Amino acid sequence: MNPNAAKPLPQRLRIFAIMLGTALFFVYMVLPFLTNSFDVLSRMSVNLDKHDIDPSRYYYTDVKQVKEAEQYLDTVLRNR
Repeated sequence: MNPNAAKPLPQRLRIFAIMLGTALFFVYMVLPFLTNSFDVLSRMSVNLDKHDIDPSRYYYTDVKQVKEAEQYLDTVLRNR
């Protein structure tokens, strides 16, 4: 059998569903469990929540111009 041959649609959908389920299980079950299992990660998570820090942001700064630029960009993108 040719390994480069296209797989039938039902088989591809089944593989996709399994991979999606695995990824969601890892993100929403395994990672929170690990965060709560290790004291260092737990403290870091509590500290991020306490100071309202979004860890998905690339940087944090107290420079006023950066906040103004972010607000302007957010306003422009929402009004598109």
